[in-house]
Amino acid sequence: MNRYSITVFTPTYNRAHTLPKLYESLCAQESRDFEWIVVDDGSNDGTKELTEAWIAEDKIHIRYFYQENAGKMAAHNFAVDASESDLFLCLDSDDILNASAVGQILEFWKNLTARGNNNELCGFVSYKDFSHLSSKTRLNETLKRAKAEYSGKLVHLKDIQKAGLFGEMAIIIRTDILRKHKFPAFEGETFVTDAYLWEQLDSQYLFALMPCITQFCTYNPDGYSFNYRRLLFSNPQGYRAFHNQRIRLASGSKLKSAICYDAISARMGFRKFLADAAAPGLYIAALPLGIGKYLLDSIHLKTFRNLGK
Repeated sequence: MNRYSITVFTPTYNRAHTLPKLYESLCAQESRDFEWIVVDDGSNDGTKELTEAWIAEDKIHIRYFYQENAGKMAAHNFAVDASESDLFLCLDSDDILNASAVGQILEFWKNLTARGNNNELCGFVSYKDFSHLSSKTRLNETLKRAKAEYSGKLVHLKDIQKAGLFGEMAIIIRTDILRKHKFPAFEGETFVTDAYLWEQLDSQYLFALMPCITQFCTYNPDGYSFNYRRLLFSNPQGYRAFHNQRIRLASGSKLKSAICYDAISARMGFRKFLADAAAPGLYIAALPLGIGKYLLDSIHLKTFRNLGK
């Protein structure tokens, strides 16, 4: 039997300046039925010492692990294996939980699983508050619609997205399922989009929608979200694998994914172009458009590099 009901996992790299607010939000939780796993991806800003000081305070259960610049996805896979909980939530280092979040999550899960027949149930999603970047009114309207239309239903994430209710979501997953579905690893790369795993899970399982806000989030210039496109350019194998999977799972536009697959392949010098290809004929047919996208992406990449100087 697991020691805790939920693992809150935080991957971090040189974020000692943002972690204190996250820690304070965890200490403020009304429910203590959780563990906090921090995986440090090679920080040199005092993150280790900071976390060890919190462990010594013994206000919440914390486990700290260090890895040498292997990336967020490797950290995620490690934390899933290390988890001592039934549920798993990834909470970025610049996010915070509202004080009732853990309690709300566990109560929702208890009521959800009490109905039985949970083999197809993967987990559930709640909302993140980005109202400092977008309309608070729009978020409230989304929450109202979600409660009215999806309360108590088991659905696919893509159905929530089609209904215009997806937005920025927190995804809480059964740990036993995550252990069967890991992020892939590619030599010399450290990033694969989160969507790779979520779309894979969505093709095999169902989710519930918890229509409330559990997290408050910000975008920082040194964070994953802000640098998302740069990360994709720097990790082409993972990005190509994502689009190959999208075609295999019939997730989104096949033509769009084929064009992206070809553009990334061009960036890679067409290395292993059709190895494990989900749609080789489509990839070949889309080559002219893919090469055109590759040329445009090259211009964007050059712009990003110039901005970074």
